[in-house]
Amino acid sequence: MLASEHLSFTVSTAATVYVIHDAGLGDDPYWLADGQFAKTDMSVVIDGDTFDVWSKEFDAGFVGLGVNSLQGGYEHYAVAVKAIDANATLAVADLYPAYNEVGSAAIGVQPFVERDDEIESLPDALAGATLIRTSRDDRNDGQLLNVFRFTDYPATGFPDQVVLTWSEDPKTTVTVQWRTSVGVTQGVVAYARRRDHNSFTPATPATVPAETVRLETPETVNDPVSNRHTAVLRGLEPGTAYVYTVGDGTEAATTEIAEFTTAPDGVVPFSFVYMGDAQNGLDRWGSLVHDAFRERPDAAFYVMAGDLVNRGNDRDDWDSFFHNAAGIYDRRVLVPAIGNHENQGGHPTLYLDNFTLPQNGPEGVEPERAYSFTYSNALFVILDSNIDPAGQTEWLDARLAESDATWKFMVYHHPAYSSKPNRDNRSLRTLWGAIFDKYHVDMALQGHDHAYLRTHPMHAEARVDTPAEGTVYIVSVSGTKMYDQDDPDYEAFGMTNTATYQVLDIRISGNHLVYRAYDTKGDLRDELVIEK
Repeated sequence: MLASEHLSFTVSTAATVYVIHDAGLGDDPYWLADGQFAKTDMSVVIDGDTFDVWSKEFDAGFVGLGVNSLQGGYEHYAVAVKAIDANATLAVADLYPAYNEVGSAAIGVQPFVERDDEIESLPDALAGATLIRTSRDDRNDGQLLNVFRFTDYPATGFPDQVVLTWSEDPKTTVTVQWRTSVGVTQGVVAYARRRDHNSFTPATPATVPAETVRLETPETVNDPVSNRHTAVLRGLEPGTAYVYTVGDGTEAATTEIAEFTTAPDGVVPFSFVYMGDAQNGLDRWGSLVHDAFRERPDAAFYVMAGDLVNRGNDRDDWDSFFHNAAGIYDRRVLVPAIGNHENQGGHPTLYLDNFTLPQNGPEGVEPERAYSFTYSNALFVILDSNIDPAGQTEWLDARLAESDATWKFMVYHHPAYSSKPNRDNRSLRTLWGAIFDKYHVDMALQGHDHAYLRTHPMHAEARVDTPAEGTVYIVSVSGTKMYDQDDPDYEAFGMTNTATYQVLDIRISGNHLVYRAYDTKGDLRDELVIEK
């Protein structure tokens, strides 16, 4: 797996595959030499760093390559491919991960999809070769050295990391998840309608036992094992406020009362919060999410467009995320999408362990990676931009076709219209954008580019005059990591070095949406009104 399943593609004809590898890594990773790659005398210079070149011939068909290194750090490798027969036509397809891109090797070309580093020196033998642009963010996948972690927030016998999600119908269910130390082997949720609890004679709460699953993260040296508890509350009344506690059934290990409200049965006004990447500086992100909750307690739920954490398979990062969100996501449902950082290590294991989500996504896509739900008169479709977008298009088309929702929101991580210079997720924009156009999606809520961008309404990859004619695409960031921004033709408003949260108010009277973006000081930075 480490030697052949980190990056893959297919070639249409027999080809020589060149791994352009950071010379600072020496002979790491092991699979280059062990896999019969030969180190050539060629070298490539990328942004001042020297890369050596390893080569191997492959027959037509599947090519699988391994992790960047076992020690971590340095730059990720890029890949060049040339047909062995100079007269043959070479096609490179079926890229995994799907966010890698195919280009042509040349001086001035950027070999990484998310960085503006350029090839400064290139051997003549590689000029014009098919170039697979890889993600620098994947450079530590498979790291085996220096992997042990220490969490500042180990599990105890008292419940923490309480988070609400929807895994079934938002009108009549809610899913409650929390964590304890491994010694707590059972969990229970006690709940009641708020009006019954607050009456002169409080009602006896109903109880639902939790499913308890052992979570093993042996690299977390001071807390390698914990238990995660999940309970689905069913048979709830739509549009109703409930109070609840979680615990092990004893008073000593029961949380304070929190509350949630189910989705409405009919069409009613509502608001929700949307955020881009938290990822870095989670303590400062925690201040922002608490500000959003304090300023807009009426928001029904929170949408996060991927990269909730920086190291998706390091549990201490998730512990920090939940610690800084305490008091928010136990009261408002979290609607997450998968970012590339949740895929650290090649699979979003801890993301899927932490959140129980709808299993109504595309056939052939791992459950909970893509899903959809309806709230009031709005359809929300959450997509996974880390995997092949083509595998989600049929389902996306069907989901939009069958919906009679007034408002349609798409949530995913990698932008169809990028904010960062020299990024271009063309296949995503082409495949999904055409479907957005077909059904008039109102807004696409994205992340990844660590800046703020709102596009003009877009249709058929061109600007149109009003939101009635096209889709508005948003990029935002809520953490501390920031990138530069270009000034593309599709930009209606953009800004850098500014963490924001966005509030979207759906108003039934007049049938319009009010979109606002606020910075860390609570100042309004962007606003848009869309009327139907």
